[in-house]
Order: sequence, then C-alpha cells, then structure tokens
Amino acid sequence: MNDTERKSRSPAPPQTTIADGRSPSRGAARGGITLVPAVLKSVDIIRFLNERGARGASLAELAIQLAITRSHCHNILRTLVHCGWLHYDPSLRLYQLNSMLFADVSSALVSKQYIGAIQPFVQKLADAAGFPCMVSEPLADGSFMVVLTANTADPFVFNVPVGFRYPAGSPPHMKAALAWLPREAQEKALERWKPVRYTRATIIDRGEMRRELAAIRSRGYARSDGEFTEGFTTIVMPIFNHAGEPFLILQCAGVEQALKPREARVAKALGECVAAIHHKLDSRTPPDFPTRAPRRRPGLVRAEVGRAQ
Repeated sequence: MNDTERKSRSPAPPQTTIADGRSPSRGAARGGITLVPAVLKSVDIIRFLNERGARGASLAELAIQLAITRSHCHNILRTLVHCGWLHYDPSLRLYQLNSMLFADVSSALVSKQYIGAIQPFVQKLADAAGFPCMVSEPLADGSFMVVLTANTADPFVFNVPVGFRYPAGSPPHMKAALAWLPREAQEKALERWKPVRYTRATIIDRGEMRRELAAIRSRGYARSDGEFTEGFTTIVMPIFNHAGEPFLILQCAGVEQALKPREARVAKALGECVAAIHHKLDSRTPPDFPTRAPRRRPGLVRAEVGRAQ
C-alpha cells in the first residue's frame, strides 16, 4: 500500500456533536464527544455574566446576545438561581453571579491554601483598625474577587461578602497590584488598561496614573479617596508570594469622614499585618517594599507561584 492509499483510508478526525445534532456553541472542545445543549448554554450565560461584573444582565439581553430562545434562557436562569450560582434582583430585573458559585469552585483559586493561615492576621487588623478588611485575589480577566473578609462589630460599617468581584481596573486594587511591579511589567499593564471613570475622582489618564504609582511606592501603600465609590476611602497593600509577585490584595475601607482622620494609624496597622503575613508565607518582597519579609525558616507556609503545593 503506497502513501496515497494510506492517506485515503485514514479515518476522518472525530467531530463534536451535541445531543440534538446541532453544532456546538463557541469554544466547545473537540474529540468526538456528545455535548448537552443546556449545559453549553449555562456555561455561556455564566461567562457572559462574568464579563459584565456588577452590572449584570437582563433576561432579554442574555437571550439576544447568546442566541437562546427566551423561554429556554429563562428556565436555565431560574435553575442557576435555585442552585445559588446566580442572584436575581427583581426590582432591576437583572441577573448577576452569586457568591455560591465561587464557593463551589474555590479549589481553583490560588488563595485557597493560604486563607486559613492568614485569616487570624486579617481579623486582628480589622479589630485594631476598626474597619472591615478584605483580601482579594486577582483573576485572569483582570478583576479582583474577595476571598476573605474580617468585619468589625459595628453593623453600620460597609461590608463586602466573600465572592464579590471588583471589576478589572478597580482603582484601589489595580494601583496596589501595579505599584511595585518592575518597570517593564508595569508599562505593559498600563498599555492593557482600559480606564473607566467610576466617579469624578477616578484617574483615567496614563501619565497621571504613572505619577500615582510612583507616589504609592514612596508612601508605602495605595489609597483611593472616592475613586471607586464616592464617599469611601480605601487603604490597600499587596501580598507577595515566594516568587515576589503580588498574588493577593489586602484592604481596609470605610466612610471617608471616619477613616481619613485615622489613616496614619490604619496604614501602620495594615503594614504590620502584611509584614506578618509575608513572614508566615515566606514571601519575597521587592527591595523598596516598606515591610521586608524575613528569610525562610523551617515550618513556614510557602506561597508558590500561581498554584498551591
């Protein structure tokens, strides 16, 4: 048998089909498997809402954008709400991702292994500062998901639940994540940055943002005065892993009138907390970071690059 005959008799590559015989939706994997239409549409809905962030989307918008019949889309949405993966706001008629989804897939988060180790430090910070504190993990799409909270006893203080996702470019988180990056990495991140004016105070000019990042390195922590939510001040610092990369963001936030007069004390407590966490995780910090982590000692929890050991 010659090469031509071998090629002509070679089996055709396996084709992916879905249960009703139609072609799979975008992004479906190949391999000769049978795919379930309702599951594919559910994944499309979750991915679409993930891109929308806190804005959410209506039934009509989802049905049109994803080419799903309105009745079928409604049934899928009701099911996802029942499972706790989506939240429905009846007053606005909008669907959003719910924190239960993040809890159910938490094993995929880099931070999962380290939450137990750092939780006591974060709670101690919240008690000392008198303001709620949150730890967020930067996600691949540029957003920041809250993975740990430590609230104060005051029920009137603004709190954010675990699973809440700050959008890509959220001013306090982005500034903390970028401030101590090497110059080349920082410039690449600023080139990808798509500024959004959340309030009148939001920085949307790249030149101004470069100056702000330099000021943060000099100050020792990032600060947002009403740049994301008017009337709120947020003080933020990054947490570095063993490779010297910012893999978590720690923040204290409160009403501007209450937090601003205590900023120096809160910032000092925040710095001490980050230093203690770096010691616990055996982190490596940039040379000019204000709270240098000590050298590794036996028995420390080591925060590796992009994965849990």
